[in-house]
Amino acid sequence: MAKLKIRCSIYLVFAGKKIKLPVNPEEIEIKNPTDHKTYDVIGVGEIVVPRKPSLKEVSWESFFPGDRSAVYVNSGAKAPSYYLKYFENALKKKQICRLIITRSGGSDTNMKCIVSNFETKDKGGEPKDIYYSLELQEYRSHAPKVVSILKTPAAGQASAEASTETPRAVESPVLRVGAAVIVNGEYCYDSYGGRPHGTANNLSTTVTRIVSGNPYPVHVGSYGWVQESQLQITG
Repeated sequence: MAKLKIRCSIYLVFAGKKIKLPVNPEEIEIKNPTDHKTYDVIGVGEIVVPRKPSLKEVSWESFFPGDRSAVYVNSGAKAPSYYLKYFENALKKKQICRLIITRSGGSDTNMKCIVSNFETKDKGGEPKDIYYSLELQEYRSHAPKVVSILKTPAAGQASAEASTETPRAVESPVLRVGAAVIVNGEYCYDSYGGRPHGTANNLSTTVTRIVSGNPYPVHVGSYGWVQESQLQITG
């Protein structure tokens, strides 16, 4: 009897060896999970914050046939033990594989993956067939990237490109409300210098008010008023 014309082929590549499934499964499940986060916001209710997609998951159930002459068996099929060896080794040795699904008239699948689960079972009356279920999970490379560090050339050897680079401006901290400062010296009750009531010694705080023109024009934290000369602006 002539073989069926199958319009979908499924391959797995193990350590450079390309294996074609002998019998296509009835269905292939491909999951594209997400890692979106949901939160409850007062006055709004539940919201969702989109995140990048999680790893794809592919699974199916099928069998390795003992009778390789059946019309539904793909050409070139091997004995069940041939396939068991590759799948079990991939699971035990944590091999990175590649799944390839070619579809006639449809979009193909080609992704790196690992075997996350592989189970087999025997069925009564079919002693030569090995039934199995397979779960694959997408693999993404995560090796560290190599960063090149450019050394400063010796005097007289600077390239023309380096000589034309515009220097980056360095911003100086500005005295403003909210600026982080370090305070030293006496702080007063008012901006005229009245009623000094404490002394700061390298006190880290922030500017809360500024009254230009007064002798002690800057109010810091919850402490009091000081002169600009008593401040070191840090941010």
